[in-house]
Amino acid sequence: MTEQIPASGALGRSVNTVSGASRGEALEFADALMAFLSASRRTRGRLQPLFDDITVPQLVLLDAIQECGRDGVGAVAALTGLSQPTVTRSAGALVRDGLVRYSQVDGDGRRRVLELTERGSTVLAAKRAVVAGHIAGAWDNLSPAEQDLVVPLLRHLTELVDKLF
Repeated sequence: MTEQIPASGALGRSVNTVSGASRGEALEFADALMAFLSASRRTRGRLQPLFDDITVPQLVLLDAIQECGRDGVGAVAALTGLSQPTVTRSAGALVRDGLVRYSQVDGDGRRRVLELTERGSTVLAAKRAVVAGHIAGAWDNLSPAEQDLVVPLLRHLTELVDKLF
């Protein structure tokens, strides 16, 4: 027997399906995850007033360069979901601002990697601290049991979303 399971969609629409309870739970999970991702995107925009010397997209790029810039522009593009030309153009602005530098790999003049300058590392660390200070309020609103679960669960969900999309 099948039943209609209504759910409120994260995109402001009603979602209905014909299936059993487990399918309804999966749709509820999908809706909750989409709502979380939407809230994350909105939060990025709300962070900008905290920074007067760097944009949030530049901060995201600095973070990605620190993570995988040694693997080249392609790796940074893949991590950020940006095109290689966009990363190259944006990295050029960061180079001009003294936050990033290009280096050659193993004498191969064709392949350049990105790395943070000392100033870039300092700016990234300072901005991460500002963001962490604002996010700490959410942590403080979690119960001890939720605190034990949330970090591993968020990391696992990140891996799952990266595989899905």
